[in-house]
Amino acid sequence: MPFPNQDYSKRDSLLPKGCKDLADAIKHEQASAPPPVQLPPIFKYVSLPDMVAVRYLVEVTGASLYTITLDMGELGEGTSVDRSVDFELAAKILRKYGIAAKRAA
Repeated sequence: MPFPNQDYSKRDSLLPKGCKDLADAIKHEQASAPPPVQLPPIFKYVSLPDMVAVRYLVEVTGASLYTITLDMGELGEGTSVDRSVDFELAAKILRKYGIAAKRAA
């Protein structure tokens, strides 16, 4: 049931400029999305076990402990200096620094 005092001429006031409907707004949002982050070229290969110490990631990358914990936070993982992470997370972090990881045999 419509509201008696509703002004329908202002219905599109929340859409971005140049958009006539919701489909246009979604296309506009997708077009304005930032481009995907380019990863650096791989310059180093390492073998990792199933669980990897955070301090080892710091040593291999040459980055600070603070930077590695920030990277872990961006990937949605809780951070701790004395913690170990699984292979998949370690490989994602290392790839950001141009290091490819393979699972140790």
